[in-house]
Parts: sequence; structure tokens; C-alpha cells
Amino acid sequence: MSSPPSLAARIRETGFSCLHCGSCCRETEPGSNLVMVGPEEISKIMEYTDLSFEEIVEPYPDRIVEDCLDYTFGWVIRRTGDRCRFLDGTTCQVYPVRPWICRTYPFMLDENGLTIHPCEGTGGENGSRDAENIALDLCRRYAYEQEQDEKIRAIVRSGIIPAGKPVIIDAEGIKDYHG
Repeated sequence: MSSPPSLAARIRETGFSCLHCGSCCRETEPGSNLVMVGPEEISKIMEYTDLSFEEIVEPYPDRIVEDCLDYTFGWVIRRTGDRCRFLDGTTCQVYPVRPWICRTYPFMLDENGLTIHPCEGTGGENGSRDAENIALDLCRRYAYEQEQDEKIRAIVRSGIIPAGKPVIIDAEGIKDYHG
């Protein structure tokens, strides 16, 4: 994995500067604005908004159906039509507690390195003044996602997925699907 200083340099090279246009919060192609969130992120949003779990998230839409098992992995922020439910015009209503994926967009860090998604905010002459913060958040996001994924893998390996009913598996366990 890259170090924060080298990530910050790459981020600066992209000429990224957030335009606060809200484009990343709108669906531009199927699933393009799915915001995966973990239990801790959901809790922060619940606390900030006083909304219920169900008002904030829904199960990740792609389901795995095999034999008598029916499950999906994790949660996504609810959408209203083609928009994130927290997008008001071009303003994020949960900006101070926005999920990792939103904090680091258009950048993603994985085992293959840094990926840069298409974004109108890239290609400018001035690199992001926040490149160091974005780089640190990318490293934190990567660690958080790895931890969440390992917890989910442990649940799947345990073989305790119930048959005969749809469920959602997240880092906290198995939950019934009430879709």
C-alpha cells in the first residue's frame, strides 16, 4: 500500500478540487451512486440526523442466491430517485459525518493501488489543498474496509447463514431482510 505522502503527491497531480456540484451523489449510470456504509458510519449518521437505521440505509441491492441461501453483503445509503437521500440541491445534509467513500471520492485505494474515478473536479491547474487529508482518509478508509471485510468473511466461513430466508451480512452479524 502507498504511503500518505506519496498518495498526496498523486492526488495533487490529478489537479483535483471538489466543485461541490453534487454529481457524485447522482446516478449517472446504473449503481454509480451506491454508497456502501459500515455499521459505525450508519451510527454516526443516525446520531447526527436523529433518523432511524431504516431511514438511512437499505441492503446492498445485489443478492447471492444459491441452494437455499439468499444473502447480500452490507448496506448502502438510501436513494431518492437517482439521488442520494442526503443530497439537497448540491449540498450534503450529513457532510460533517459523511461516509468514507464520500470523503475520499473520486479516489479509492485498494490492494492494486490508487484508482481515480471520473470526476469534473479533476484536471485543474491547482492540485487539492486537501491532498494530505484525502490521503490520510484513504488510508483510514482502506483499513476500515479491510476490517469490515474480514469480519464478514469470518461470518461466511462460520457456515451459520440461515437457509430459507433472505439476510444481510455485515461486520456486526446476520440480519433479517425485510425488503
